[in-house]
Amino acid sequence: MASITVVGSVNRDVVLQVRGLPRPGETVHAVGSREGLGGKGANQAVAAARLGGGTHAVRLVAKVGGDAQDILASLEKDGVDTGWVATADRTRTGMALITVDEPGENTIVLDGGANQELTVADLPLELGTSGDVLMAQGEIPPEVTGAAVARAAARGATVILNPAPAYAFGDDVLKRVDVLVPNLGELCALLGVPVPATRGGVEELLAARTLPVGALVVTLGADGAIVLDSEGMLHVPAPRVTAVDTVGAGDTFCGALADSLARGRPLRIAAERAVLAAALSVTGVGAQSAMPTAEEVDQFAQQQENTR
Repeated sequence: MASITVVGSVNRDVVLQVRGLPRPGETVHAVGSREGLGGKGANQAVAAARLGGGTHAVRLVAKVGGDAQDILASLEKDGVDTGWVATADRTRTGMALITVDEPGENTIVLDGGANQELTVADLPLELGTSGDVLMAQGEIPPEVTGAAVARAAARGATVILNPAPAYAFGDDVLKRVDVLVPNLGELCALLGVPVPATRGGVEELLAARTLPVGALVVTLGADGAIVLDSEGMLHVPAPRVTAVDTVGAGDTFCGALADSLARGRPLRIAAERAVLAAALSVTGVGAQSAMPTAEEVDQFAQQQENTR
């Protein structure tokens, strides 16, 4: 049975709810706060595990501080195998300070902590084989991400790279990536161009610029996603929902994409399901706490079909 291995970060999240995101030099008062568990690696692993429902193994490769026993217990409760999570006893687990405004938009400041101590030596030799999925991001040292991509690709695994935060990975890494999943801002940072104002502008950008990856899936928030693959370009619209909290929506998308690819679904079908999962996640509060199960996504998809 196919497995999913996620190489990435683990954080404690401190979320401040505000009426409006602060501008440079401005102080705003929070109207609420909460603490939770996050990090792009942990989030994507939880999303994939919840959607998988035990149909395939989901393993996390990461590094945490000695203060992370509750985090590991939470991950395991969600079905994530933490056997490849290393501990840096003298460093605390990473932290993310997140502000979320009333429409649900957010800003994030990261303190990498133990994430920055993850090394190539911490990577297991077996990072998947044919039929398996390897998923990595940008919240860990780039040389570790690059090594994980190369190792998994050499063994025949499907490699998903979510370059968040944006990092200019070299062609030696990108050419081994089967599916690159940036958001629009990250895509433009990778290409060194301004962010287009319209979806038409995004499509023109994609038509004119190329990256040496197998396929590209650009997430557009409330506007869904655009898939660029060997068949051409496809816009996948998102259903209209009332957004409560967008924290973790991109990670839900990536986890759902990995789950579908591990099930053998074509990329375009996988992207459609990932858009649904991400849209459903923003209707709840928190990152991991709002990530849906496969049954919830199926019910949501049926509701959308019934309203057409």
